[in-house]
Amino acid sequence: MTQKFNIENLSCLCSSTVNKDKIAYILYPMDILAGWIEPAAKKYGVTIVVITGMDWQNVFSPWAAPGVPKDDPDFKGESPEFLKLLQTKVIPQVEKTLQVNTDVERSLVGVSMSGLFALWQWMICDSFKNIASLSGSFWYEGFIDWINIIEIPYKSGFGFFLLGDQESKSNIKAFQSVGTNTEHIIRLLKDKGIRVQFESVPGNHFSDAIPRLEKAFTALYSQLQQD
Repeated sequence: MTQKFNIENLSCLCSSTVNKDKIAYILYPMDILAGWIEPAAKKYGVTIVVITGMDWQNVFSPWAAPGVPKDDPDFKGESPEFLKLLQTKVIPQVEKTLQVNTDVERSLVGVSMSGLFALWQWMICDSFKNIASLSGSFWYEGFIDWINIIEIPYKSGFGFFLLGDQESKSNIKAFQSVGTNTEHIIRLLKDKGIRVQFESVPGNHFSDAIPRLEKAFTALYSQLQQD
């Protein structure tokens, strides 16, 4: 049975503790997923936690940048603070409540800006062993420059990336680079010996939310079962 509680103004919707050794955190509006997470947890054999209530544009932006589209408010670049909140408050309290094992293997699933955040944090820490980035906002100003110059760490986990085949055809110029940028990121990670999978699917940025999550969980947990 799912349970819901609040931590530091964030809402956490948790499945039953299906697996004390594996937990998947999803940064996604929970109203879309409320009826999905419990059957999904049982289907994939993983405890699932959906976190929402964030200032979406700002906590998932790794640094300040101009708003997109042009007239939108600028991004504030609050990812470092949000990551610290996850590490020091949210994760410890969730896992204490769910009574998962202290060495539980964590995965982080993000969509759009939270998909950008998922990869960004993977490159700078080991809080999550595996990630899934669905329609990650890799058009974000400065992100490709950043990932080109950092020392990409070797990751022992697995990364899944998905993009709609219409996303690069957006009429907003900034978004049109998302396809080539995603492909570039995949090459960089593979060159480092990191296990990744990329899937192009029909549709635009907002298409088929649940089917895309199903693809991510299928890829992520079928891959991990081979370890």
